[in-house]
This record gives sequence, structure tokens and C-alpha cells, in this order.
Amino acid sequence: MPGDKKIIIVSQSHLCRNPRVLKEAITLSQEGYKVTILTAIYSEQLFQEDIELINAIDVNYEFYSDLRQSIFSSFFARLVRKVAIELQLKLKIESVSSLGFNTNKLMDKCLSHKADLYIMHQELPVCVGIKLIKNERKVAFDMEDWYSEDLLPIARKLRPIGLLKKAEHGALHKGIYCTTTSEILADKLATVYSSKQPENIYNVFPAQVHLQKEKNTKHPLKLFWFSQTIGPGRGLEKFIELLNHIEIVIELHLLGSISGTYKSTLKKLMPKKHQLFFHVLVNEKELPNKIATFDIGLALELPSPPSRNYTITNKFFQYIQSGLPIIASETAGQNEGFDKFKPGFKLSQEPDKKEIEKLNAWFNNPAEIALAQKRAVEAAKYYCWENESKKLIKLVKKAFEDAG
Repeated sequence: MPGDKKIIIVSQSHLCRNPRVLKEAITLSQEGYKVTILTAIYSEQLFQEDIELINAIDVNYEFYSDLRQSIFSSFFARLVRKVAIELQLKLKIESVSSLGFNTNKLMDKCLSHKADLYIMHQELPVCVGIKLIKNERKVAFDMEDWYSEDLLPIARKLRPIGLLKKAEHGALHKGIYCTTTSEILADKLATVYSSKQPENIYNVFPAQVHLQKEKNTKHPLKLFWFSQTIGPGRGLEKFIELLNHIEIVIELHLLGSISGTYKSTLKKLMPKKHQLFFHVLVNEKELPNKIATFDIGLALELPSPPSRNYTITNKFFQYIQSGLPIIASETAGQNEGFDKFKPGFKLSQEPDKKEIEKLNAWFNNPAEIALAQKRAVEAAKYYCWENESKKLIKLVKKAFEDAG
């Protein structure tokens, strides 16, 4: 019976910064399992947002690393990671400590719980999950990204790529089950590691029926893009340069934390005929309503690194749940998400003159944008957590059945 089974979901970030973990915890708790989220925190403000998110659900929330206060333990945890990163950078000595804080405490916490199933999210927990298997624990893995093929070249120098590849191989071959975020990434991981194909669970959100309504768009069109951090390597620069060739006036709205230097860079790139606006971060509960105030969502991604190419950005799913048509960069993952419903305009990585003319025509065609918005609403009925959660429930149930 589910009520007899204890599940530990392990992450390394605040719940409000990892909705995939939150959705998983809520779903399994509602199925009757005893669920504990074990993670790392660093901000009192974000911690309070976390508590609000789980306030009304029967889920335990614990952390193995707490860096909210400037005390010796926090200083020491940061020092250990800094040393590990320096050893990686200068001597090529790989350590899981470069991936996060209080690695040993995470392992000890996991072992002390004696759970019936551990579900490991993100880089550090995946590496620790392999050690748990050696301790004869039942472990499942969620590959939210292709960890060993993530980040830009400069950042990759700070990461233990060899350890991550071993962890991914172990997860795919030894995990009770393994999930990831797109069919094409599942296929790629299975090919690279000669493993059984992991189950795809799209990183979608609960249906926001009240937001999925048709609306009239007016000029200037308000285009929207968001992230925790607004920075280079996300396709923004290329898109702003593209706006030099767009005839109608566009408002580009960006939401997230941004440095003064990068803000100046984007302002200089922005053509004078268009307008650029910056918005501060909002909490998870407020985001859908915020998105719904705009006309078109920008699901911009570059084809490199490979992890970006094969995943589907969360933005794609959040836009359609808020009822927005989309402009989506063409990547392997975004093709998968876009092509079934075509809820907008798919943009090549290097659009030629003919494609830019088509985009101009699309911007100037209210009927086409309205049709894309209708398709976004239909896509939202398919790409929703109510559908994807059934896969998770089936996997966990089977994991316990197979284990006897």
C-alpha cells in the first residue's frame, strides 16, 4: 500500500526554483506515499516562498545544506566547494564537492532516512544516488538536463565532466527507473550510454484553465522572455539584432535578474524604433498571471551546448499554459514540442531574408496570431501536468511492485 512506502525526493535548490521537484512531491503525496523533500537552501526569502508552496500539502521539507546565515559552517561549506573547483580548474582533479555544498551531509542524511525509494534530481544528487545504490538502496533518477553536456565551454572547465558521465551511465543502467524531459533527449541518452531508453516526462505545469482564453492582440506587440538570470548565451542578442529587420514597432519585455553591464549591452543592441523593458523577478504563484499580460512568448534557445539542443525550455510550456502563442527557436527539443500543434512561429537559428519576411508578415496578421493563440490553448490541454503525472505514478507503482 502507498501509505506504507516512504519516498525521499532529493534536490539541490530551493523548491521555488525547481517546480519539477514540487510537482513530483505533490503528486506522490496525493497518491498516499510518505514524501520528504531533501534539498539545499541559501536564501531566507526563497525559503519562505518554499514554505508557502507546500503549506497546504502533506510533504515533509528538510535540507542537508543551509547557507542562509553567515556562520562558520556556511563559510566552511563554501570554502570546500571553492577548493574543489580550483583543483578541478588547475589540476584536473574531479570531485563531487565542486557540484554543490555539504556533499557528505547529503549522503549521511539520505542513509539516515532509510527510505523505500530515493528519487534523485540535479547533478550532485545524481552522483550521490550512485553511492546509495552501492549501499543497497532503491534509487530512481530524473535527468532534468544532460548534465555532462550542459553549460558553455568556459563554465564546463569548472565541472567534473568525467564524474558526471559516470553518474549518468550508472543512473541509466542501475536506477530503478530513469526519467528525462523530452523524447529526443531520452533517445540520445540511450544511444550514447547503450542503455534502456529513459521515460520522458515533459516539464509541464498544471492546467491554468482560467488563463487559456482567446484575446485580441494590439500593436505594439508585447513580446516576453523570462529567466532567473538574464545573461548571454540564451539567444537574446541574436533576437534583438533580428529586430532591426522587423517593420512594426515591438515591445520586448525581459524578466529576471540582470547585471548593469549586460543591461547596457542589450540597450545598445536594441534598435531605436523598438522598446526594451526590464521586469524584476516574481514568485512562482504570480508568474502565470504575469505572463498572461503579454502577447507573445519567446522560447529562445541556442543549439549549443547539446543539453540545450535536446531539451525543451520550461518557458515553452509556461507560455502555452498562460494562453500565449510562441516564437520558438529551432532546436531538436523545441521541434518536438512545437511541431505537434504549431502554436506560433518557429524561427531558424540563422533566419534568411525570406524567413524574416514571413515573420514580418506574421506580426502584421492579427488573424494568424489569433490562430496561433488558439493552437497554444489546444497545446496546453495536451502538455499539462495532469497528463504527465500519470507516467510518474505508473513508474513509482511499478518500482515498488518489482521490488516486491
